[in-house]
Amino acid sequence: MRLGIIGPRESIQNIRNLIEKNFAHIHISNLEYEKYYEASDLAKKHQRELDALLFTGPVPYRYASKLVSPVIPWEYIPGHGSTLLTTLIKAIFAGYDIKKISFDSYGEILFETYEEMGMPKDELNIYVAENKIMQSNFLEYLYNFHKTSYLNGSVSCCITGLWCVYNNLCRENIPCLKIVHTSNIVRETVTKLKLKHLTHTTHGNQIVVLAVEIDEPEENSIFYQNEYQQTFNKIKVAEQVYLFAQKIQAAVIEVNLGSYLLFSTKSMLENETKNLQHFELLQMVKQNTSSTVSIGIGFGKTAMEAKSGALMATKRAQKSGGNTVFVVYEGGKIVGPINTTDSGVRDVKQIDEYFLQISRQTGLSINTIFRLNSIKDQYKQDCFTTKELARLYGITLRSMNRIIARLKKSGYIETVGSRSLSKGGRPCRIIKLKF
Repeated sequence: MRLGIIGPRESIQNIRNLIEKNFAHIHISNLEYEKYYEASDLAKKHQRELDALLFTGPVPYRYASKLVSPVIPWEYIPGHGSTLLTTLIKAIFAGYDIKKISFDSYGEILFETYEEMGMPKDELNIYVAENKIMQSNFLEYLYNFHKTSYLNGSVSCCITGLWCVYNNLCRENIPCLKIVHTSNIVRETVTKLKLKHLTHTTHGNQIVVLAVEIDEPEENSIFYQNEYQQTFNKIKVAEQVYLFAQKIQAAVIEVNLGSYLLFSTKSMLENETKNLQHFELLQMVKQNTSSTVSIGIGFGKTAMEAKSGALMATKRAQKSGGNTVFVVYEGGKIVGPINTTDSGVRDVKQIDEYFLQISRQTGLSINTIFRLNSIKDQYKQDCFTTKELARLYGITLRSMNRIIARLKKSGYIETVGSRSLSKGGRPCRIIKLKF
């Protein structure tokens, strides 16, 4: 297998050494970059001359995925809890207080790992950088995020997944650690990539179609009475569908906003779903959006036959209550419902109650709360100047200040700084939405 590894030189060399030690018949090409945003050009340029691509981490993979369509299997080495534990142990041996750390490479798994170590979230002083990988100043943002967190005394150490950020912090003599993937995680990822390559080239050429439909919301859900929020939520669902499509190397047809057809092969789908027993897409949608989806899978000798079966299966999934999977095999045999665990679910009813609570406490309308939350979700940040927030909301600064005053009084907004928008001008407050 001809494998290309995309990442910084230091990471590639470590991974290459492990692969050469543990795997035979893998011919490796080093595809080095200095900045993560070079990953998309490297993938586009070299993937057709290789059998598979391995990214050294989630940041270059996600960036490249948004700009380049895979034509061969792609994988990235994930940030598992074992890797995080190894890094935290190093921090302890170095004498750092691991309850006071800034991170830029972990999400919910971060606090889960701390809880498993007997450290509840309310006892921690952990700072996590925002995910702004598509912004041109992302690396500068991460560097300043860690530097500021340390210099103002908030943290004892900075932990980063990016070599360039790590090197810049070291040059400033700021205590920091670089996350290095454990050998076991690297071996597991390469093994998975080998299986993908095998199924991609030699087995399972039978056509399979997945029909994905967003489940209809409950009519009495306050959350879905806001048309803007509902449309924005469908866009977030689409993002999860396209991410899953890349995992099964599927071509996607967007029938409409909320309805999708994915064309793949039997072997690719079965490999990714553990023989149709674990549908990650159900969890991806529920954990990252406020919706659920019904999935129908159709097998067939032709694309038309597989598509017809997928649509039939989707209708069965919706009739069964949604948030499930049905399969229609050749000959019309139907299997289902197939459900997976509901861990990490975002309950729409709970969301309704939460926003109603904010509305009652502040005296603001539900639509006002929804609109501010939509702005936060759309721009993937929770800190704005008051002028920025007024502009994005579409109201005057005076009106926005009245809204902010009510939210601040109830603890849903705090002032975190100020910034001058012009020379000699009056500084504008920077506020943080705490929804």
